[in-house]
Amino acid sequence: MFPRPSTSPEAEPGGHARRSRTSFRSAGLGRPQAHRRRRLHLRRGFWAAVGLAVVGGSVAVVSTALAETVDSSTWYLLVNRSTGQVLDDYGYGAYDGAAVVQWSRTGGANQQWKFIDAGDGNYRLQNRHSGKVLDDYGWSKTEGSQVVQWSDLNGANQQFHLEKSSDGYVRLINRFNGKAVEVPIGSKANGGRIALYHDWNGANQQWQLVPADSISGTGNTGSSTSNAAPTTPATPSSSAPASQAPTSAAPATSATRTADSGNSAKSFMGSNTVLIGGMMNDASANAAPFDVQYAYVHSQPAPSSDYYTATRCQDAWTGWWGCWNGSTTAPGTYVTWRDAKAAQETYKGTPRPQKFLWTWYSLRDLGDLAGEGDGPGEVKAINRADLLTRYLNDYRFFLQKIGTSHDMIDIEPDFWGFVRSLGDPHQVAAQVRAANPTDCGSQEDSAAGLARCLIDMAHKYAPNTAAGLHLSCFDWQQNTPQCVTDYARLGAQNADFLATDVSDRDAGWYAQPAHGGRDYFWTDQKAAAQLAFYKTMAESVGKPVVLWQIPLGNAAQNNTFGHYKDDKVDWLFSHLDQVANSHIAALLFGPGQQEQTTVESDGGNLINKTIAYHNSGGTPLK
Repeated sequence: MFPRPSTSPEAEPGGHARRSRTSFRSAGLGRPQAHRRRRLHLRRGFWAAVGLAVVGGSVAVVSTALAETVDSSTWYLLVNRSTGQVLDDYGYGAYDGAAVVQWSRTGGANQQWKFIDAGDGNYRLQNRHSGKVLDDYGWSKTEGSQVVQWSDLNGANQQFHLEKSSDGYVRLINRFNGKAVEVPIGSKANGGRIALYHDWNGANQQWQLVPADSISGTGNTGSSTSNAAPTTPATPSSSAPASQAPTSAAPATSATRTADSGNSAKSFMGSNTVLIGGMMNDASANAAPFDVQYAYVHSQPAPSSDYYTATRCQDAWTGWWGCWNGSTTAPGTYVTWRDAKAAQETYKGTPRPQKFLWTWYSLRDLGDLAGEGDGPGEVKAINRADLLTRYLNDYRFFLQKIGTSHDMIDIEPDFWGFVRSLGDPHQVAAQVRAANPTDCGSQEDSAAGLARCLIDMAHKYAPNTAAGLHLSCFDWQQNTPQCVTDYARLGAQNADFLATDVSDRDAGWYAQPAHGGRDYFWTDQKAAAQLAFYKTMAESVGKPVVLWQIPLGNAAQNNTFGHYKDDKVDWLFSHLDQVANSHIAALLFGPGQQEQTTVESDGGNLINKTIAYHNSGGTPLK
């Protein structure tokens, strides 16, 4: 391995680390992808211009409560001033982390909330159906922080005070972060998410408190005890749609490209079975019949074209990905070296070439050049022709180093989620044509044009390589149809696959009190919901899904550094028919943060399961 410099990761409140320049790079594994998705949660309100139009709700108001007259014995419906929708326990969820959304008013128990006095003018808002309270997820102070339901711990992140607005409306201000509960950009869609933003007294931050027993159609009144369930079974008519599948989803189609990137319904990358692989060292790569290895490519782009034509790297250039292998090598050696090694892998002394997946993740670094970093900086950077020119030049050089290798590229994890937070990707400005008139001159100057350009460039300069647009739909549980629409606008149908991830860290890590005590272990129900989403997205663009950065923990671990528990490996290998039925073409395992379980520390679990899978003949793609 060729060592490269590393720096410390950046921690984030609530345990969701930012993508960090971590010690994985010194191990020759590239940059790990620690999610931004739960911190981001579609920052539509952050980006939207203030001054939303005030829209009266369609339901008449009865006995509206003011801040000083909240009755802690009364169950209320909370009606948003901008949208007319009410605060809703999505799908009658009754688990920690259950979603909170807006929905058309039915008056059901899952739309009723009690204000529990927490002292000093603060209240905890308890849902009548679940018994859980509103919670600033992960004690976040970030704009767009997610609002969920959680067991009542009486934490400051679960306490809200009421501020008056006009006409009897109030704003709910979180005690911990000082932010207001709002419907971002006043979306009127059923299932619209709820988030916390700075208090600007917008109509989408104003709520009317309507006593549930003052109107008809309130549904089951249930009990006022803290963990009460309805006295009769409640049907989740408000927030549990019968199907998350969009009505306009396009049917799956055969691939338009016939190269080895292989996107027919039953073949991918030359294989007709689900591929298995991950991020691992040399010894692990030879210990089982793995199909794929992956690594990260990221850094700020080279400052001049001299970097691309130099015979050798210079010591001062080793922070750039093209010179990660040191000054004794030519620029780009990191890519050509890893590709060559994968092609020469063996198993039991017999040659068994492996494919390579590159996670191209450099817009985050371009955002740094724009002076703002995550999200805002990235969107700002793509609208600067000087920065986008450097970025696209770097991308072209990367593709040229891949050349005719049979690789895969996971293009810009999370960035498309930032784009989606702004609305229509066609309306997000990007200087595409000015930055690269040769390759992108026919594209529009938008984020959608950039996505299409990146896909087209991959097909042009690395013709045997499959280009995958990363699936960054952080709101998939509430808004799958919008995700389908947005990815069609981005041109995902022109890509060869969709890449996405399950979780950035082991569930056992998240379960630790120091990391939030959250439940990210899978149940059959949770797994089925995620697989259904992947299937919907695959069928909407007619391309398979690659699951990437899957946590490696297992039940035999002891929840210490490098040995956290999880259940994704065991669940996926024991449900491979469901995996294939969801149009998942590859399962790629790896940690998203340096404390997590790895292929090398999981006690041989992934290696043993991969050997058994290979011996079984594999699971056919569908």
